[in-house]
Parts: sequence; structure tokens; C-alpha cells
Amino acid sequence: MIAIVYGSSTDNTKDAAYMIAASLRMRTPTPIEVIDAVTIKDDLRALLAYRTLLIGCSTWNIGELQDDWYDAFPQLEQLDFTGITVALFGFGDQQGYPDTFQDALGILGRCLCERGATIVGRWPTAGYDFYESVGVEDDLFFGLALDYENEANQTTPRIRAWVDQLVTELALEPEHARA
Repeated sequence: MIAIVYGSSTDNTKDAAYMIAASLRMRTPTPIEVIDAVTIKDDLRALLAYRTLLIGCSTWNIGELQDDWYDAFPQLEQLDFTGITVALFGFGDQQGYPDTFQDALGILGRCLCERGATIVGRWPTAGYDFYESVGVEDDLFFGLALDYENEANQTTPRIRAWVDQLVTELALEPEHARA
């Protein structure tokens, strides 16, 4: 089972989470559960029940985590994610905040790596216009970088391409393999 866990203040990340879930469900029979982070932020140990997590968090203000993840972050830093595969996705504003675009991906990605998680779904920086980001390592974002403010028209095609990438990286059984 895959859990898609999102924090969303404006519903953009929530909408993306459900788009990702729908796209994955079309590609694989693997069960997908969508979870609002606000419902588990007081006890993140629930995340450890899953072997695969897709975590959605937007970058707010000047490189900050979305509120639900900001509140839960100290707890996240205490958990052991060894053996858990994580893919990240999030929204940012590359024109309004070009020096902190997608920082949340890096904040979460680095923390989860330090806690033993395996990160998949890294996304190329080509095609984006920003100066600096904690969310970038080796010329790749820690996960899918979305920008509703400036490139809303790219959200759906990027999600579809990222889901294709995840299906391969996670070696998910294709939908047509059901018997």
C-alpha cells in the first residue's frame, strides 16, 4: 500500500495529492491511501505503517514548511524511516521567491534521508526559473516541483510524467497485469 500524505493551506497540494492518486490508480492495482497531514500531525508514527510514502508539502513565505508539516517537523526528526521509500512533491513560487523556491522539498528530503528513508522521484530543474533552492541536490529537486502561481498549466502534465517515473522507480505492477 502507498500512502499519499499532504499538508495543504490553499488546497493546491491537496488537489495535487488526489490527482497523483488518481493517476497512480490508473497505472497500478497497488492500493493507494490519501491522508491529510493535519489528521496525523500529532502522532506521525502512523507513517511507519507504510513501506512507500508520497509526501506533499508546499514552500511558504521565505523557505518555510506548510503549517501542518511545520508543526509536525520536530516529531518527524525523531522517527526511524529505515526501509521506507519516500517520494516528495510540493508547490512553490519561482518568481515571487526565486531564492527559496521549493525549499520545503529539501527540508523534508534531507530530514527523511538522515532518518533512513530512501528518496525516489527526484525531478529535473530544467525548465524552471529560480536562483537558489534548498530543495535541489545534484541539479535535481528532491521531488516533483510544482508552481501554481506561475505555471498552473504545467501541473497536470508534470504530475503525469512524475507518476510515470514513480511507476518505474517503485517497480509497481502495471494495471493490465491484474488477472
